[in-house]
Amino acid sequence: LKQFRFRDPRSLTMDAMPQWRHSSQVALCLAAGFAGGVAGAYSYHALQGNKSTPQTLLRLLRESLPQRVILVRHGESEANVDPSMWRKKADNLLGLSPTGHEQARAVGERILRLIGDETVAFVVSPFFRTIQTLRGIRAAWRGSGATQGWVQVDAQLREQEFGNLQGDDFQKFREQQSHIGRFYYRFPTGESGADVYDRTKQWWNNDLLRVNSHYMSEPVNNVIVVTHGLTMRFILMVVNQWSPRSFESIWNAKNCAMWVLKKDLSLPGPSPYRLDTEEGDKVASTRCVCVFFKDGTKQSLVLEGYLTIQPPRTRQVKAMLAAQHGIVPETVDRIDIDNCRSENLLPLDI
Repeated sequence: LKQFRFRDPRSLTMDAMPQWRHSSQVALCLAAGFAGGVAGAYSYHALQGNKSTPQTLLRLLRESLPQRVILVRHGESEANVDPSMWRKKADNLLGLSPTGHEQARAVGERILRLIGDETVAFVVSPFFRTIQTLRGIRAAWRGSGATQGWVQVDAQLREQEFGNLQGDDFQKFREQQSHIGRFYYRFPTGESGADVYDRTKQWWNNDLLRVNSHYMSEPVNNVIVVTHGLTMRFILMVVNQWSPRSFESIWNAKNCAMWVLKKDLSLPGPSPYRLDTEEGDKVASTRCVCVFFKDGTKQSLVLEGYLTIQPPRTRQVKAMLAAQHGIVPETVDRIDIDNCRSENLLPLDI
C-alpha cells in the first residue's frame, strides 16, 4: 500500500503491481469480478421480480440454522479451587484443576451421547481454561467415529474483564457491584456487564446466525460453544430478549454445565431457539420481592424458578407467592420487585 499511496492512479501499470504480474493471478481476479457481477445481477432481478424476497430470505436463513446451540461452561479452574490464584496469574492464563479435566471429558461424553454422528462445529473463548475444556471434550470423542468438526477461537466470548489486577480491593468492588447490579456496574480498568452483553450480542447476530450461510464452511447441525458462565447467561438474554432485571435473576452455570438451545421454527424472529431442559441442564433463577401487606407489615421473599413463567411475569407474582410461600393474595397491598435485594443471593460469576 505504501508504494501506491501518493501515486497518480494513471501511472499504475502492470509493472508497478508486482503482486499481479502473473497472468494466472490476473485471470483469477477477472473471474472473481465476473462471478460477483453475475451474482449481483441475479440478486437484483430476483428482488425486482419477487416482492416477497426479504421474507423468503428470512425464512431460508431460519431454516438453515443449526438444530442445536450447546453452551458449555469451562471446567473447574485453579482459581475456583484457590481464589488467591487471581492475584498470582492473569485471568486468561488460569488453567483447569484435576477435577476440571475430569469434568471436561464427562461433558464431552454427554454431548456425544446426545448428538451421535451429527455434524458439529466448536466455538471457544481464548482463555486457557476454556481451551483445555474443549480439548477434554474432543478427547472424549476419540475412537468413537464421531465428526470432530471445525474449531473457531473467538475473543468476543471471553470472560468479563474484571480489571488488570484482582488484589485487596476486588472484594470492595464486588460489594459495590451487589448494590449497582451485575449488568451496569463497571470494574475499574475493566468491563461492565453491559459491555459483555454488547459483544456477545454482536457475536450471536453476526456469526452464530450466519454460521450455515457462510460460503467458506460446510453447514452443521450443532454448534458447541465453550465459554464462561456470564457469557452463557448473556447468550440467553440475547435469544430471549430479557431485560437486565430478568438477566440478574439467573444463577451462574456450574462448571461444565450444559445448556441446550434447540431450534423451534414455531417461534418468531431471527433466533428461533428455546431452552431444552430435557437434553441439557436446567437454568436456575430466583427473584427477591418485597411484599407489603394491608396490615402495615412487609416481608422480603425469594421466588424460585422466576423465569419459568411466561411474560409478563410481574402480573403472576401473587400466584407464585401463594404457591411457594402460602401468601393469601387478598392480604397483599402491593409488591415491589424493582427495589428489593437479597444480599449475597447469587454466587460469584467467576
